[in-house]
Amino acid sequence: MRNCTRILFLLLIGFLVFSTPGCQTSKGGYGNTKHHNATGNKSAKKKNAKKKSDDKKKAEAKKAEEKTADEESPEESTSPTKEKAKEEPRFGYGFNLGALQFAGNTFQFGLSPNIAYKLSDVWVAGFMLKVDYYYFKISDGHQNYKYSSFGLGPTVFTRVKPLEKWEAATPFMKGLFLQAEYEHATISQPYDEFGNFIVNGDKIVGVRRWEDYAYIGAGASSGYPFASFVSIHYNILDDINHSRVPFNWRIGFTWNY
Repeated sequence: MRNCTRILFLLLIGFLVFSTPGCQTSKGGYGNTKHHNATGNKSAKKKNAKKKSDDKKKAEAKKAEEKTADEESPEESTSPTKEKAKEEPRFGYGFNLGALQFAGNTFQFGLSPNIAYKLSDVWVAGFMLKVDYYYFKISDGHQNYKYSSFGLGPTVFTRVKPLEKWEAATPFMKGLFLQAEYEHATISQPYDEFGNFIVNGDKIVGVRRWEDYAYIGAGASSGYPFASFVSIHYNILDDINHSRVPFNWRIGFTWNY
């Protein structure tokens, strides 16, 4: 009986001895599972933290771009106007055709190149050089005589378009202008102060003198910056000894005024 008791006791001890490593192994296995779970949690936390950091950086970058755009937008809105003001030319050019006449043996033609400076959008001032060519042929019954000459007229002028900025004005009304000018011209005439011709062979020798003209006029132009116009002018300094008639009409072309 004692032997049986001893055997059972030994078997119990052996069972406990063999079962203890198994429990440790199981406990160890359970411990390893907890370790793996902790590592996974740390990795997930790192990913979440990195994602939040990236999202935060993106949001800050977006705000910075919006702030920069807001700061630059006023300059962008004003810079084209400034560039336009800088690039817009102040000088304009043109030429007039006038004093055109065909009558029998007489021919007359005038050309006036000019340059103008824009004092404002509606007002210009400039310089003009009038070049007139005059030719005629006469006969005294025995011989034909020819006469030709050039007249030069340095001129200063100013032109204003009073309706240019009126919003209710039509394009035609905006093209209406007033013009004033002063000319100090050197003109050759076919006769002297007593009305006599000076003849050299079959040619009449001209007598040159200076004459002053002050014109006021009005006209209409169309188009911009390249424009055509027609106008009429009157010399308020008209004199009986002047070579020209007091009224003068012109057609012409201008650029940028």
